This record gives sequence, C-alpha cells and structure tokens, in this order.
Amino acid sequence: MIGLGLATQRSTRMGETMQTVTLLASVLMSLALVIGCADSAEQQLRQMQNQLERVLQTALRDGDVRMQRTSDHLTLVIAERLLFDAGSHEIKPDGIEVLKQMGVLFKTASLKEVRVVGHADKAPTSDGSNQYFERLALSKARATQTVGVLKGDGVDSQNFIVEWYGDMWPLASNETEHGRQLNRRVEIVLFAGI
Repeated sequence: MIGLGLATQRSTRMGETMQTVTLLASVLMSLALVIGCADSAEQQLRQMQNQLERVLQTALRDGDVRMQRTSDHLTLVIAERLLFDAGSHEIKPDGIEVLKQMGVLFKTASLKEVRVVGHADKAPTSDGSNQYFERLALSKARATQTVGVLKGDGVDSQNFIVEWYGDMWPLASNETEHGRQLNRRVEIVLFAGI
C-alpha cells in the first residue's frame, strides 16, 4: 500500500509539473506574440513614414506638414495655410491634392485607426467677446472636411475617428501671430494595424 501511495504522489506531482510547464509555455507564447505584434506595428509605421516623406516632400520642406512618430503611432501636423483660408472650413485645391496623396497611401496600408483632429487659435477680439463655440465649430468642420477628402479615395471609413478641440490644446502662445498660426492646424494620427 505504501508503494501505491508513493506512486500516486509521484503521478500527482508529475501532473502538477506538466500543468506548470504548459502554463509557462502559454505565457511565453503570448509574450512572443505581443512583442511580434508591437514590432510589426512599429515597422508598418516606419514604412508609412518613409512613404509619406517621399509623397509630401515639398509640404515637409515648406513647413506645411510636420511628422512625429512614437512606437505606436505617427502624427501628421498640417498647418492651416496649406488646407484652409483664415476662418474657413473649405479646403483649398493644394490642400485637397495633398490629402488625396495621403489617402492613396492610407488605402493600401494596414491601419487600425486614423484619428483626424481639428484645432483653432484663440485670437483676441476687439469687443472682448468669447468666441469659444465658434472656434470649436470651425475646428470640427475642418476635421470633418479633411476626413471627407481622405474617404473620397476609398479609405476604410470605419477606421476614422473625428475629434475637435477648438483652442483647448495650443502648441504655442496665442499672444503672437506666429503662435496663433501654429495653433490653427489639423492633425492626422495613424495607428498601425496589429
């Protein structure tokens, strides 16, 4: 009976050891998958950045578009002067052309999400009134128009998120004209698919 008891204990320990090994293998596989996906997403963003740099060469050189990349997204900051006249939400012909070039690249890329964000400045008014809601509406209209042009080239519309912040997230001081120009912008944030 003692021999049978020892055999049962060994069998139980072997079973527990196998469960532990299986659990560790599962955790390691999951970790490898996550790391592989992160590397893949970063590689996709690097490739998208290289393609955009080629296509937007003039706009980048002129300062109309700036790019910023992190490990999980790529942000394109587009100056107002390229896309819109002051106070307008109608996209200029040159801006439409740039957005169409972007749309062609976005259509072929594996993007999980395209976030289009409208921003405005906070220009001082002569009558001292607060035009917060007008700036908010303008930033919304600009982001929506931008998405409309990008979608026109067949980019998957389910991937788009439209946001607008008016003058809530300035890049620079609104006390100078240069600062206000920097604050009037549209940002396109690309998240690679995993």
